[in-house]
Amino acid sequence: MGIPFSLASIVCMARRGDADAWRALVARLTPWALGLARRKLPWASDAEDAVQDAFLTCFRKLDSLRSPDAFPSWFAAILTTHCHRITASRPAAISLEALDDNALLPATGSTPEDEVGTAQLLAACDTALANLPPHLLDVNRLHIRHGLSIPQVAAACGLPEGTVKKRLFTARPLLQQQLARFRGDLLFRVGYLPVSDHLLAMCADHLLRGRGLPLLSRRYLSWAVLADDLTHGRLDAAFIMAPLALSLRGAGAPLRYIMDGHHEGSALSLSRLAGRRRVMGLPGALSTHRVLLAHMGQECSGVSNLPTLVVNPSSVITSMQHNEIGAFFCAEPWSTKCLHEGVGHTVLRSADILPRHLCCILVVRQPFADRHGQVVADYVRALLAARDRVRRDPAFGAAVQSALTGVDAGVARQVLERGAITFDDLEPDAPRMAAFARLAVDAGVLAEPAALPGFACPDFLPAPAP
Repeated sequence: MGIPFSLASIVCMARRGDADAWRALVARLTPWALGLARRKLPWASDAEDAVQDAFLTCFRKLDSLRSPDAFPSWFAAILTTHCHRITASRPAAISLEALDDNALLPATGSTPEDEVGTAQLLAACDTALANLPPHLLDVNRLHIRHGLSIPQVAAACGLPEGTVKKRLFTARPLLQQQLARFRGDLLFRVGYLPVSDHLLAMCADHLLRGRGLPLLSRRYLSWAVLADDLTHGRLDAAFIMAPLALSLRGAGAPLRYIMDGHHEGSALSLSRLAGRRRVMGLPGALSTHRVLLAHMGQECSGVSNLPTLVVNPSSVITSMQHNEIGAFFCAEPWSTKCLHEGVGHTVLRSADILPRHLCCILVVRQPFADRHGQVVADYVRALLAARDRVRRDPAFGAAVQSALTGVDAGVARQVLERGAITFDDLEPDAPRMAAFARLAVDAGVLAEPAALPGFACPDFLPAPAP
């Protein structure tokens, strides 16, 4: 810690009541202690107060120190406690910029100052923060409740700035949902996965932030969790694989199919390991990919007949590196990322199996659509605007996907510029869905024909231009 070895002897003299030794100890340790406190408390005056209080505590409890050699770590622990106390006791003043950046301010009504300048909202904010998981609590409390910048939060918590940004992003929908309940706001909760198939959801979320639509986008890593939340009304809408949506509807979930999310966009990759395991990773039992493999039949029997294992899309490369699977078939950008990292190579693309096939669709729960049809229509319009923006500027789509998923922007852009996924002709098409449902039944993915009457609903698409 940069403290001389002779410090132990000075501590011994101070314990015997030598006032000069204590003053020498304080003088020697103060620069180091201030540096430690300033990494936890960005305000210089607070750091000085913490150091002073820590020295006072140490002086009072010096007799309880078992070993003089342990003084540095003992003092550091006491100083850290005082830093945390000062942070927790700072005046209760919400940062308007932090709330706005995190999409927590009301979109309409009076000025932000009027909306958040009440004791009720302060209490609601405290409650929302207290309900965060422990690893998200400190960074969000410092940023939102005390107004620290991201670099200041990183310094106070001893974390990289990237980790702070990730934790703020992860907490945003949790806080938004709790504060929306306090304000009585409507929320439109939409689920998606971090795949190129769902790029329009990511881009619409980015373009709509602060624009008035009560959108709460929720990113999922697991199809099973997304499906469970959609079934039980914890989501109002979701981008979801067509066979999974058909299965949920057949089981009684009140879903309407209002838009295609994309067409094509998946790829089958094979590990480069010489002793690769003969198992293929698929995103789920009720996946588009099982339908496509069955449709492919014997044309590529060396791959299509492999035993399968359910692996979440974002975990397929890690699973391949660990030789838990020797191949995977899922949505981009994971195949391109796998090729980019030299882990595997692409065997074929879903477009080669069934051109312009259905995969992920946007479904909305019927009760929400009945009550808030205009919100749904506005969201569909935003998705189409996002589609047009991505067409004009693939770099924009790649940057958004990179920011929200951690995938390299160059990899995400390569998927778009290569045309591996298309966003044309997104209107819900009942005959196309019926044909796909028959393929799913033939493949054994669905046990019986789906309940299709009334499923496709084009009502929320904008009227065609005259």
